[in-house]
Amino acid sequence: MTQAQLLNGSQIAQKRLAIARQRITDLRVKELTLATVMIGESQDAMVYSRYLTGMLGKLGIRLVSKIFPADAQEKTVLKQIERLNKDKKITGIMIFSPIPKHINPTNVFDQIDMLKDAEGRTFLKSHLGVFSPTAHAVITLLDATGIDFSGKEAIVVGNSDLVGKPTAVLLSDRFATVTICHIKTRDIAEHIRRADIVVAAAGKSEVIKGDWLKTGAIVIDVGENVSGGKITGDVEFESAKTRASFITPVPGGVGPVTNAMLVENLIRLYQLQRGRRGNR
Repeated sequence: MTQAQLLNGSQIAQKRLAIARQRITDLRVKELTLATVMIGESQDAMVYSRYLTGMLGKLGIRLVSKIFPADAQEKTVLKQIERLNKDKKITGIMIFSPIPKHINPTNVFDQIDMLKDAEGRTFLKSHLGVFSPTAHAVITLLDATGIDFSGKEAIVVGNSDLVGKPTAVLLSDRFATVTICHIKTRDIAEHIRRADIVVAAAGKSEVIKGDWLKTGAIVIDVGENVSGGKITGDVEFESAKTRASFITPVPGGVGPVTNAMLVENLIRLYQLQRGRRGNR
């Protein structure tokens, strides 16, 4: 029985971070600073914040964390973001999810200066070259397979503004034929059966079954879910790896590359803020 090749996100991320470290040196950057905004102390967000602090610190990148109580008023959060926009020492701004229901997320994301938007939330695609780190990670992992996207049938499961939609745009830019599936899609399995590329970003443990996959499909699993005390993806990994040609593990697939793309975004924002619009 053929086994899929694993796309080792950790290895790819280390190579990209090494390149980023050299770019920081070449640009003679004095200091890059990422500001994060957290409304309510979500355990997942707190864990990720600690991880980011360590990861960025190894590159000489500073992290400034702004934490608000869960009942903070929207105007208070918006004022803080505006202060970060005006602070010349801040390179990029990232907002942690979840955002409490009494705060309008659109207002929060719209408040971020486009030239400080570290996650590409204020636009899906633009000439600025700053995209969703996760969407960019998906494309980077697909590039690692050496495939030509042109004419391939691609299915993106999940239509979030941060992952599903921007991933679909980037795939379309590479001339893949893209379908976005979501909770209202009828018979997702039928869509997946004809897909050459499957990007799973549904946020539900093993919702995509391995026997749905077309033989030889490439599977990029964005999901990170806790199920039965272990971290699982959105794809039923054990059965999927017997049908796919390439597949990302969870953890160790998309996540590490996403973090590397966040660093690349910070470098790009630094260039843009200083009027240097060189190639990405």
